Amino acid sequence: MIIRSIFLKRAVSVLLAGMALFLFACQPKVPAPQVTETYSDPFVMAEKYQQGGDLQQALTRYQVFLKQARKDERIPLALQRMAEIHLKLNNLEKALSSLERLSGAYPDYTQMPEARYQISLILNQQGKYEASADNAIRWLDRYQQHFLKKEVLFLLGEDFRAMGKTEEAFLWWVEAKKAWKGDPEKEIELDEKLKTLIITSSPALLSRLLESERAMRYPPEIYHQMSLAFLSQHKLGRAEKAVRALMESTRDPYWVSTGEDILAKIAKKRVVRENCIGCLLPLSGPFAAYGQEVLNGISLGMMSASMNGAKMEIIIRDTAGKPEKALDELEALVNTQKVVGIIGPLSSKTAAVISKKAQALGVPMIALTQRRDIVKTGDMIFRNFLTPAQEIDSLLQVSVGQLGLDRFGILYPDNAYGRFCMNLFWDRLDEMGGSITAVESYPPDITDFAAQIKKMVGPHYPRTDNGIRTHDHLPLIDFDAIFIPDTYQRVAMIAPQLAFHDVLGVRLIGTRLWHSPKLLEMAKNYLQGAVFSSGFVPESENPKVVGFVTDYNHNFGEIPGILAANGYDTICLLKTIFAASDPKTRDNLRQTLLDMPVFDGVTGPFSFDAEGEALKTPFILTISGSRTIPIY
Repeated sequence: MIIRSIFLKRAVSVLLAGMALFLFACQPKVPAPQVTETYSDPFVMAEKYQQGGDLQQALTRYQVFLKQARKDERIPLALQRMAEIHLKLNNLEKALSSLERLSGAYPDYTQMPEARYQISLILNQQGKYEASADNAIRWLDRYQQHFLKKEVLFLLGEDFRAMGKTEEAFLWWVEAKKAWKGDPEKEIELDEKLKTLIITSSPALLSRLLESERAMRYPPEIYHQMSLAFLSQHKLGRAEKAVRALMESTRDPYWVSTGEDILAKIAKKRVVRENCIGCLLPLSGPFAAYGQEVLNGISLGMMSASMNGAKMEIIIRDTAGKPEKALDELEALVNTQKVVGIIGPLSSKTAAVISKKAQALGVPMIALTQRRDIVKTGDMIFRNFLTPAQEIDSLLQVSVGQLGLDRFGILYPDNAYGRFCMNLFWDRLDEMGGSITAVESYPPDITDFAAQIKKMVGPHYPRTDNGIRTHDHLPLIDFDAIFIPDTYQRVAMIAPQLAFHDVLGVRLIGTRLWHSPKLLEMAKNYLQGAVFSSGFVPESENPKVVGFVTDYNHNFGEIPGILAANGYDTICLLKTIFAASDPKTRDNLRQTLLDMPVFDGVTGPFSFDAEGEALKTPFILTISGSRTIPIY
């Protein structure tokens, strides 16, 4: 009988030698040639060379024999011998070729089960797992009672595990363990393999495994892994259900004790202060003005009488704009104050750190940041803020689809925001069939843009007529619009300089950073027809927006911006959720945020997608005279 470890546990060279020995052991023996024999028979000569260890000479004689032989009954054995030699020489491809020739031409050969099993083994070693599995399954159809069945079942588990098909691997190894019953060493090996599959499986797959094999001793392990997976995902209800099933599936004291420990952890995680929200904002330090604006919006939302009488408590903590301090405050809010959720933070750097910790602590966090991919941190992380991708998509839909613009230039600051917006704008425009005809960047701190403008429209480069330099410095404008992803202060400097250099008749396009009454004060004459996006329009005639702006101005003496509006919408959303659903746990709050219908806020209607991203449509505005008006 062949020993499985020869093939799947040792190095390839040892494996091949073992396979060769197996071929010797399971084939009919041919008497060793005597010295007195005549060696004119190539087969006999090949046998002598093989037994003498001269494998290359043996191969040559077997090949001569096969060329000369017609109906010789030794042909199958010669093919098998050649496969054996190729395996010893570590030539899997030629060994496979000999065995496949044998299998195809001599299906009734007495050693065919062994030969076909060898084919599957070689395919497995070559990394051709699907072909190996297909061949092994056909083997089972033909040779159900053969002693190699348990080896084939084991190999099928290896094939499907290598293909990443955990469920199939699990089922084949369960069958293999039944077949290997009575062999303690092999049973232990299979037991470890099955447990490894369980540990690395998702809860959904574990549920299917339970349905597939309830008679074995694995339900406790499966329920245990399910409970741990749900616990790590902060799905406490599902974790508890899995633990209860674990404790009902066995009377083993070890598993009962393990289940009780997990239930204690679940109970500890469930202790939260209902309707209590923590808020992380930079109320001191360099970003204090932004944090205060958000806090003003949140405070106004807390005072709102239109939230169906929802009771809510909010605990404010100052991050000072420092990630380390923000981490300390987050842990205190979660572990000491027992808040059910978190609002904030604002800055990208702090948000990157805090989101990872919030995910690890299992607390839902609604970030108010443009940090790219923040929601990909985990299922506890949400974002309620307009993203550059949402802005640029809407800008291009209006610019290309509605205004009929086709050719664009891009003038962008050489910083992270400018580069990101430039690349995103270009990619989206390519998808829509438009073209970029001029691109220039500038240092973020300059005030003179003459060099960049000249490069975009031509005069920066001398022109010649038949080799003679000319004095024609008129701009070559081959674009309909220029995209400028920068602040309103910078745009107010760029727009007049474009006009000075005769870049006229083109639309200027920008992001929400343009949206400020000061932009019109500074450069309205140079920005007529300009198009830009915004996440909040305080000039809106929407009654909800009018009421918010009026109350904000009354309480804080100024017109609210996007940060105040987002803070207001976020707290009003949570008050609505608490009034309607009364989530008792952090996981309840997470699921309610995902399931909530569209919320109509002062920043427009929005809901969260499956990743926690707020689905928002930005407002697209244009400048007409002394007014900023929406484009419909």
